[in-house]
Amino acid sequence: MALLLFAIVCRIATFGNPVIHIDEEFYLFTGGRLLHGDLPYVQIWDRKPFGLFLLYAFFHLFGSWRFVAYQIGALLSVWGTSVILMRMAGTIASRSGAFIVALLYITWLNLAGGEGGQSPVFYNFLMIAAMSLVLFRVVLPNPSEKVLRITGCQAMLLVGVALQIKYSAVFEGMFLGIFLLCCHVRAGARVSAIILDGFLWCLLALLPSLVVAAAYYADGYGHEWLFANVDSIFLRGKRTAATLRENEARLLLLTIPLIIPAVVGCGYRLKCTVTDAPTVRAFRFLILWTVSACIGVIVFGGWYTHYALPLFPPLTLLCAPLWDVPKGGRIASVLLLLCGLIMGQKDIHKHEKQRGNRAILAQLTQVMSQPKGCTFVYQGPVILYDVLPWCALTTHPFPGHFNEFAERQATGIDPQAELQHVLAASPLYILTEEPAWSEENLAVRSQLYAVLRSRYHEVYRRRLSKKEEFLLVYKLNDGKP
Repeated sequence: MALLLFAIVCRIATFGNPVIHIDEEFYLFTGGRLLHGDLPYVQIWDRKPFGLFLLYAFFHLFGSWRFVAYQIGALLSVWGTSVILMRMAGTIASRSGAFIVALLYITWLNLAGGEGGQSPVFYNFLMIAAMSLVLFRVVLPNPSEKVLRITGCQAMLLVGVALQIKYSAVFEGMFLGIFLLCCHVRAGARVSAIILDGFLWCLLALLPSLVVAAAYYADGYGHEWLFANVDSIFLRGKRTAATLRENEARLLLLTIPLIIPAVVGCGYRLKCTVTDAPTVRAFRFLILWTVSACIGVIVFGGWYTHYALPLFPPLTLLCAPLWDVPKGGRIASVLLLLCGLIMGQKDIHKHEKQRGNRAILAQLTQVMSQPKGCTFVYQGPVILYDVLPWCALTTHPFPGHFNEFAERQATGIDPQAELQHVLAASPLYILTEEPAWSEENLAVRSQLYAVLRSRYHEVYRRRLSKKEEFLLVYKLNDGKP
């Protein structure tokens, strides 16, 4: 209960805010369209797994309370993850150290954009549940072949569900499957049993995705599913070297404060328990899990700060032994926690100033409802599609699929041709931001602003930050078709 109360305190500033992050806004909008019969990858294009949109469709059932509903769902996922993390940390550290790192996980999420409902907030819970099953039933005891098989089935099915929340879970899932097979080999199992269980575990990990794919193929949309979920991932362009360096620096700033305490604490604990075989096995398992999570982030690239979120369960867990280090371990643990708590709250309030809140969305809704008409969000809060009448001007409503240079050949459309199609429909309102951002497709922006200057006029402007950055609403001129 202490962990739940602490999680509420850390995240309460975000409750009810509909514009925490554009990703969450899009998931909720797409979940709502799913309830109206629109299919992801067909009527609403994106490359995220179907399960994520299905989860947000459930939250959308709460109607006007849907924003609070998904944030409560995220809160419960964070709480559940922290509870399991504390239990797992108790295998390599004292109870107090385990409790401190459970608190640390909750605070560290806010430093990487995890204060709302980003997909890793949900799939971290599924992944740590799978890891805990293996830790407590396979790693610490000497399980029978039957227990190993059943545990593997349960863990890999959890991995399969996690894959339907975010595909980057594949690396942690691969590690878990390989680890279970190695346990089979070390136990001296028959070759036939190893092959059979390996096939079964792979099948269970892929089962949720195979069910979704089969449903799309049966409905005649197999190509659309394959392109969105597989092909488009490899078609994304590269970001500029300067942006990549900046993002990588941010990821390092988030992870180094956890890596150093983890190395110090684990080194001390291993030195004290070198003859304790179960503890050594637990350390080996947890370190390998951490490495697999790091590989996932490296392979998918440091595009955004929230890509670091999957690293936090294993990294914070390995910080647990720091509490038990004499001469400063407890002080260092408390200072790390306080730093995460203070900086996390600072980031939450900074994001609210930059992106807005419920009041800002109400202003936008009022401006864009006089009169009501079709809206096109070129850049800005995509949740407006969810609170205003949806006109289906495009099958690619996520702004980044229009304005991001790296996406120009990865979404199945020519963004300039699609923009021409949208503008030909003469939407009454167009939402954009100024000036252009560093990774923007400037050809698309030039095309848009040529039309804005000739056929639209500004009706709303809001400063986004201390810099000269603005959110603007343009309205179609009177008398224009």
